[in-house]
Amino acid sequence: MAFTCPHCEAIAYTRSSRMVTIKLREAYLQCSDLHCGHTFKTLEEVVCTLSPSAKPNPAVFLPRSAKVAGPPDERQLSLDVT
Repeated sequence: MAFTCPHCEAIAYTRSSRMVTIKLREAYLQCSDLHCGHTFKTLEEVVCTLSPSAKPNPAVFLPRSAKVAGPPDERQLSLDVT
C-alpha cells in the first residue's frame, strides 16, 4: 500500500511492518523524495466488514459497515418457509 509523506506529499514506501494484534498492523515507511528523507511509523487497523468472509474467524468481531447494510427493500421476497 502506498502512503504519502505528510511533509512533502511524495510517495512513501513501507520498509517493514509487524502485526500488533489480529486487526492492527504497525508499519515503518520512508519518503521517496531524497531531499525530504522523512521516515515515519503508521498504524493500519481493520475497522468494519464490507462483505462477510466465507471463512470467518470466531475470535474476530468486526461490525458491519452502516453504508453496506442499507434499508430493507420491500420488493424482496421473504425466505421464511413457515
